[in-house]
Amino acid sequence: MKKIFIAATICLLLAACGAPAQPGSVETIVASTLSALTAAVPPATVTPSTQNSGITISANSIQFVIPAGLGDSANVESVAELLVTDGPVAVSAPAHSKFTLTGYPLQGKFFEAYILVYPAPEYESINEAASRNIQALRNILINPSAPLTRDALPGITELNAGMVFASNMQTIPFQNGNGVRFLTQYAQYTAPANNNDLFYQFQGLTGDGKYYILAILPVNAPFLAADSNIPQTSLPADGIPFNGESPDKAYYEAIVNRLGQTAPDVFTPSLGSLDALIQSIVIK
Repeated sequence: MKKIFIAATICLLLAACGAPAQPGSVETIVASTLSALTAAVPPATVTPSTQNSGITISANSIQFVIPAGLGDSANVESVAELLVTDGPVAVSAPAHSKFTLTGYPLQGKFFEAYILVYPAPEYESINEAASRNIQALRNILINPSAPLTRDALPGITELNAGMVFASNMQTIPFQNGNGVRFLTQYAQYTAPANNNDLFYQFQGLTGDGKYYILAILPVNAPFLAADSNIPQTSLPADGIPFNGESPDKAYYEAIVNRLGQTAPDVFTPSLGSLDALIQSIVIK
């Protein structure tokens, strides 16, 4: 089901770029399309951090520290503006920066580990879904003492899927702003919790409101199945039983409670190291 979103997005990208029909594989066409959307930029400056145990990444006036064990560098892209006036997926976005972590401890998951930095006002002005998500984030940051609930959390604008559950919700600051992080997964169906799809989601705004940050960082929990193909993929001995293809509310409540009760260092990577990465971000 998730491939539906990817295919729809590719079609919109091709249409938006005016890419002519051409022979070759789908991979070749997609690669050339994405290349057209991404401006060539110098590699990020990578230096050992003198104040923290990790690697400092600096590019496009954005800097952060990758804690030891969380990666060895980051590929930086300057993504060109994309305007799509119709279609099933809200993909319009202003020019923005993308940092993809290399050497991240989890590979081959549904998501790569990356951080996106958008100009917030521009994003809101061309994408209604983005505007709703950024406003949801503002509502949380304006009332930091209010209880965090799944319904109050901002979603991911580009995903044509719903948030299946959310746990470990917490507001955290970064160097010149604040945001909210939580563990979640998205799907177009009632998917079981699993280690292929689970990730740490952070969304934040700089204090001046000029920049919006989205970080997606895969996470594994030891009691979850490796992927969603249950029962073909077996649960660990201490896993939470999955009720066929139609899990009920109690199943997701049990998942959220178990994730919330799991010590930060039990996750791979640890939630502490992911928080440290986020807290080190500064947009100059």
